Amino acid sequence: MQQAAMPQKKHGWVKHLAGAAITVLCVVVIARQVKLADVMAAIEHFQWPYLVLGIGMLSIGYALRILRWSLLLRASEPKVTFANCVAPFLGSIALNNVLPLRLGDLVRAFVFPVAMGVPKIMATSSLVMERLIDLMTLLCCLALGLFAIRTAQVPPMISESAVTLAVVGGVALTLCFLFSGALGRLLEARAQAGGALAKPLATAAGLLRGFEAMSRPRVLGATLLISMLVWVGESGMFYFVMRGFGLEATPIMALLVMAIATLSTLVPSSPGYVGPFHLAAFTAISLVGGTAAQAGSYAVLSHLALWLPTTLAGAVAILTRPELFRAARTGNTSELPIN
Repeated sequence: MQQAAMPQKKHGWVKHLAGAAITVLCVVVIARQVKLADVMAAIEHFQWPYLVLGIGMLSIGYALRILRWSLLLRASEPKVTFANCVAPFLGSIALNNVLPLRLGDLVRAFVFPVAMGVPKIMATSSLVMERLIDLMTLLCCLALGLFAIRTAQVPPMISESAVTLAVVGGVALTLCFLFSGALGRLLEARAQAGGALAKPLATAAGLLRGFEAMSRPRVLGATLLISMLVWVGESGMFYFVMRGFGLEATPIMALLVMAIATLSTLVPSSPGYVGPFHLAAFTAISLVGGTAAQAGSYAVLSHLALWLPTTLAGAVAILTRPELFRAARTGNTSELPIN
């Protein structure tokens, strides 16, 4: 057992070291292009009322995220309510912000569902569905922004690749959702036949059956609509921070900056997405005409505007609902009725 555990532990350290190295590299790249004094001067001249508006838009976006998650869970568990999803969702976001490797997502999929009275496989299906839809939406936002903003000096190959990924990914995702039930039943039959792959096949079948329940036309249509509104809200935060720095921002510019910065969080890094997010935001602001000082200060303040409110809200949510972790340890769900 100890010999088997050693490679896993070493592999984990490699991931952490790689993430830290990427963070340092991104920070060094930015530091070589802008002076700290210029960044601080730009922040001093920031118009702070715009930050309040930006955080307001961010709050709307997160309220819509919680609504979307409750809608997906309710497709298979009708007793789930919006109120019951608030603390688990915000808590998982806070954990993602302070822990490496998006461990908050694992907690939302495997720990919090115990207290919510939701099967873990359904919680996992909803999370995977969220992530896939968000990825396709962000790729669409990226493609739209790149084609709409002619001043952005981006090689045509990148714009065309973004469109191709959005279209191909969207079609593949649609087919996956539409045929998830049939594919799930096929994998379930294979799993029942036994063999070395029986357990992973059964798990995959469970995920696909979850997709089937969440892909009913009315549920899927509402989910897609809410997802678009989620990213409109989030791009509003990026827009108002741009305005606060005196940038000639438009909603489509904010959409492009938001897509680039958010997609960068897929890159391994230290907790809180420090480094890749900053470099992506710096690059995006430079693409739409910002100076190096504006880009550097924007990267710092937009990250703080995203990280701090969600971390604080999630910490409060966890503190006010300690049964989320206690029920997982004891296996007792009676402490948290679904209201």
